[in-house]
Amino acid sequence: MNTRRKLEMSEKLTIHENGTVFDNGTKLTWQRSVPAGEFNLKEAKDYAERLQLGGFTDWRVPTRTELISILNLSKPSPAIDTDAFPDTPNAWFWSVSPRALFSKRMWIVNFYYGDSYSFGVNDRYRVRCVR
Repeated sequence: MNTRRKLEMSEKLTIHENGTVFDNGTKLTWQRSVPAGEFNLKEAKDYAERLQLGGFTDWRVPTRTELISILNLSKPSPAIDTDAFPDTPNAWFWSVSPRALFSKRMWIVNFYYGDSYSFGVNDRYRVRCVR
């Protein structure tokens, strides 16, 4: 019998005063607040590369799987822990995961309803960085 239990969102995420959130399950560190404005994919990657937050400089645009890992589908509208990630806008967020068979389309995730879709790399969406 598997005695491991799934971590509750409040146990899973640790909020740090340096503007980051640590995911105890995945061991990823997230940008707590997102920048204003929208980016095409290249601009999002450039932003992540320049980001200096919490004493770290190795930030990047997350994969689709990583973004989905911080969804809280038991709490739609928004489908994210608002204590850990306050003021998350009702918007699509970039991932670096390409859609199969469509090299110019990347997966994006919406934290309002917790869904994902793919759009073109030149479209403009929000970004939340990870390390």
